[in-house]
Amino acid sequence: MGFKANIASNLINQVLRIVIGFATSVITAQVLGPQGMGYVAYIILVFTLIGDFGHLGLNNANMYFMKRGGVPSGHLFSVNLTTLGLLFGTITAVLIFLRARGLVLASYGWTYILGGLLFVGSDLAYTNLHSWYIGDERILESNRKIIIVFLLKSALILILWFAGTLTPLSFFAVTVLGMFLNAVLLGFGVGQNYAPALDLGLVKAELSYGGILWLGAVCSFLHLRADQFMIKQMLNVSELGVYSIAVTLAELLFLVPISVSSALLGKLYNTSEPGVARSIMAGTLKLTFYICTALALVGIPLSLLIPVIYGQAYAGAVSSVMVLLGGAVFASLAKVGMQYFFTLGRPKVHLYTTLATLIVNVGLNFLLIPRWGIFGAAFASSISYLGYGIFYLALFLGREKFSWRDLFAIDTEDVKALWKRP
Repeated sequence: MGFKANIASNLINQVLRIVIGFATSVITAQVLGPQGMGYVAYIILVFTLIGDFGHLGLNNANMYFMKRGGVPSGHLFSVNLTTLGLLFGTITAVLIFLRARGLVLASYGWTYILGGLLFVGSDLAYTNLHSWYIGDERILESNRKIIIVFLLKSALILILWFAGTLTPLSFFAVTVLGMFLNAVLLGFGVGQNYAPALDLGLVKAELSYGGILWLGAVCSFLHLRADQFMIKQMLNVSELGVYSIAVTLAELLFLVPISVSSALLGKLYNTSEPGVARSIMAGTLKLTFYICTALALVGIPLSLLIPVIYGQAYAGAVSSVMVLLGGAVFASLAKVGMQYFFTLGRPKVHLYTTLATLIVNVGLNFLLIPRWGIFGAAFASSISYLGYGIFYLALFLGREKFSWRDLFAIDTEDVKALWKRP
């Protein structure tokens, strides 16, 4: 599947998510209210954190070893899934012990805990399986399966709404079901046969490389989510509910670099000529930046409609969305640019960048949340987003020897080079 087709598939997928997801988010926010929205948003945030990072870097290394490691694909697949199963068992035992002692998530019942563990196991498997589709540039196939699950989730939310049974718990259950079905559907058709296997040497090598990417991913996640944890602790759950809507709307902008990044990563892993890879990188970066800028310019005035659509209880999200959108434009540079360094085997670039921006974000949040509330959190995040993008831009212009023209000037040849099929 060509680069153009993969990006087009990603964009169509994300447009459907924006349109349908926006409608269901409005319904959910209105029904649950800020208190209920904050309650369920926090538990989803916690289990997403565990699911996304419980692999300790194994899933981060999967694609690199698939394309560059010289390891038989069947062996790599079996060893990684077996190791993920062992890690999931450990996570389950630790979390159940801590919850039984009342040390974590004491305000959430066991239904939430057990559902969250199913979410974690599914997330671990889904991330690994998805990397096989990306590495083989089978993104169109994976998107078809993912969008089927998304449409089913949206339909279930509407059914719950019509039935008057949309609650924090039922919304959480739909979220868990969606992740579970994503893992199951991607498992069918992945093209690999699983047989239980352990290879400590391979796992050690993967964790050595992937551990750096894992730390970078943890810092990146916390960079995007630390403000929500801090709002819950420094303000209250209702403020978190309002802010979660602001973050959800502002991060719709990230659907563009997300759409581009997976296709770009697969393309770069399958491109052997450095000059061609540089051209693809520059062309993708500039178009992403300009598209995100245009969307932000549209989104900022549209954010004034939040009280009309979501209700007056969410009016406080307006200024936060405006500020977050400005910073998100620059963060898109980093979200696309990092893929280039992953394929070069230089994951420390991402680690150092995300660590620095996380420190800036947390420090500013400590200063600004007590003074300005959720607007302070938005302002802190936007400043750190700006630094995130500028760092990658400086790296491309300096060490990597790209020119300003390479990264920002658009001409016919750039567009042709970016979209032509291999």
